Amino acid sequence: MDKKHNAVDLTDLAVGIVILGIVVSIGAVIILNLRDSRLTDLDVITTGRETIGPVNMTGTSLTNRWVKSVTNCTNSTGAASDTLIPSANYTLAVDNVGGGGIVTLNTDVTSPLLNNTAWNCTYDWYNTSRSDWDLADNAATGLAEYGNWFDIIVIVGIAGLILALIFLAFGRSGGGGDTIGGTY
Repeated sequence: MDKKHNAVDLTDLAVGIVILGIVVSIGAVIILNLRDSRLTDLDVITTGRETIGPVNMTGTSLTNRWVKSVTNCTNSTGAASDTLIPSANYTLAVDNVGGGGIVTLNTDVTSPLLNNTAWNCTYDWYNTSRSDWDLADNAATGLAEYGNWFDIIVIVGIAGLILALIFLAFGRSGGGGDTIGGTY
């Protein structure tokens, strides 16, 4: 009498993938917090009159990362005394993951002297070239991008499940004898 073979149990695989996702998520949060807590310990550098633009309501990036604050911005007319732009006319946003600083013109500003023109901005930024901060930054950035790989992991898991079911349904369980076909 032939024994009936049990189907492959894939519950352990599913549980393993969920646990892996949880561990990587917790690790990313811990490394991001470790990196961010050290940011204010870094030296501050001032960049003077960096030309950016054209500045508009969609935003323009500053050259240096991890901007602390914008001291002032002037309209880059090329004149000896450029027009000082009041800080109420623009906002600074810093990306939490990459640290990029973006200067955006406020929506209520319609002056043609400000909108879609080049600006000269003076700003302070953190010097992130220290190796102890750079290591945590690289690790945090890499782990923060694991979400891009999660789709690939899920697709490969589903493909593996389909292949396992196909092999289970059409595979030979007899181990190769003289008979044609197999017993199911």
